[in-house]
Amino acid sequence: MQRHAIGATAIVLIVLGVWTHGDTESAVSGVCLRVGAVLGFLWLALPQLQRVPPWLIGVLAVSLLVVMRWPKLLLAAVPLAIVLWLLRPRPHRGGQKFTDPRD
Repeated sequence: MQRHAIGATAIVLIVLGVWTHGDTESAVSGVCLRVGAVLGFLWLALPQLQRVPPWLIGVLAVSLLVVMRWPKLLLAAVPLAIVLWLLRPRPHRGGQKFTDPRD
C-alpha cells in the first residue's frame, strides 16, 4: 500500500507541476516537479530500500550530520561509506563447509 501511495503522489505532483508551469508563481511548479521526481525515484527504489540493513542506515545518517556540520569531510565520508559497504557482514550462503584434514 505504501508504494502505491508514493507512486500516486508522485504522479499528482508531476502533473500539477506541468499544469502550473506557465504561471507567474513558478516556484510552485518547480517544487512540484522536483518533489514529484524524487518521489518517483523513491517509488522505483522502494523494494531495494526495504532490504538495506539497519546498521547502514545509521552510519549514513551520522555521516550526513557530520558532513552537514563540516562539509570538507565529504571527501572522507564517501570513501568510508564505500569501505563499510564492502566490509558489511554477509549471511552464510550455505556452500561447501571447510573440513579440517587432520580430523
